[in-house]
Amino acid sequence: MGRTLPALLSLLVLSSITLPRGLGKDAETFLSLQSRIQEIFKQSEKSVVRVKAAREQKADQKVRRMLKMGSGFFISKEGHVLTTGLLKDPDRIWIEHRNSYFLAERIGHDPLCNLSLLKVSKKPLDFTYVSFSKPKEELAVGSILVGVTCALEFKIAPTYGIMQSHEFLFGKTLFPTKMIRSSLPLGLGEVGAPVFDLQGRFIGITYAALPDLGSSFLLPASACSRIRDDLLLSGKVDYGWFGITVNRTLNKDNGFEILIDDFVEGSPGSKSNLRKGDVLKKIAGTSIRSRGELAQASFFARPGTFVEFVVERDSRELTIPVKVALRPMVPKNILAENGSLPDSNLTDSTNVGGNEDINGSQTP
Repeated sequence: MGRTLPALLSLLVLSSITLPRGLGKDAETFLSLQSRIQEIFKQSEKSVVRVKAAREQKADQKVRRMLKMGSGFFISKEGHVLTTGLLKDPDRIWIEHRNSYFLAERIGHDPLCNLSLLKVSKKPLDFTYVSFSKPKEELAVGSILVGVTCALEFKIAPTYGIMQSHEFLFGKTLFPTKMIRSSLPLGLGEVGAPVFDLQGRFIGITYAALPDLGSSFLLPASACSRIRDDLLLSGKVDYGWFGITVNRTLNKDNGFEILIDDFVEGSPGSKSNLRKGDVLKKIAGTSIRSRGELAQASFFARPGTFVEFVVERDSRELTIPVKVALRPMVPKNILAENGSLPDSNLTDSTNVGGNEDINGSQTP
């Protein structure tokens, strides 16, 4: 015996084996997990596509042809496809679905998260689409995840791993919003694929690989939904902006606090009753304990709406409404065109909320 549940599960998923006798209820658990992974794959297989984009570049009387492929998935019965890491300014985009080819056009693109919304010129006869549903609870660490991807020119196939953590940073680069770090290993062509939990609920899209760690980052379903809605509506995403600069400092309890350091002239923050030195406690009901959580609040804030800031000032807790403005400029994406992450040792980074310098201040 001597094998742990994860080890036996790995064997069951990766190969066809005969279970040792005498495992009893453990054997039923292993078989149940294996069957569930197979069910999720069967349910979602028809929604996943391989996305290809081609571009020609002419230089010195020579033509250079570039081709990039990745994964994607249908998100509507009208034939919309969500993908990430698409080739920049392609001449032609098409998808492969169950041995058939369909031309596609780009409906919209979000440079902040590098997500593209496509629509096929002709819908496949037999396809399904991924539904976005909001889980009642946040995904727990250790939850088993199932991805359905298109690696290189191989057939669509499942992969699995576990949810490891939620992260706001990679090195000194601030993510646009909170990411899921998972043990799903991603190879070439597997960025842009849907990921599900064991209940079959859409959890997120494969976003970037961490090959040295054998893991990856997933953009959560809530962020995908935010981007999808705006791209369907207008082809672009309008992000909110507060216009405040913050610093992280130690408090008397040796914990960290986020203090308002300054305001951008003419920004929503400067026009509100917020003050320099205010300690940020909550934004829109969410606790703010790091710059990442401030960036998260900015990511989901809708321009033109009011958001409640809860701050501590002179030992008093105040609730202050701030009218969200349209973010004046979109920072460059942290995800390279090849789907990889930048050097984690970079000190000059661009982030979701504005400008973060090496001293740790930020303007969301």
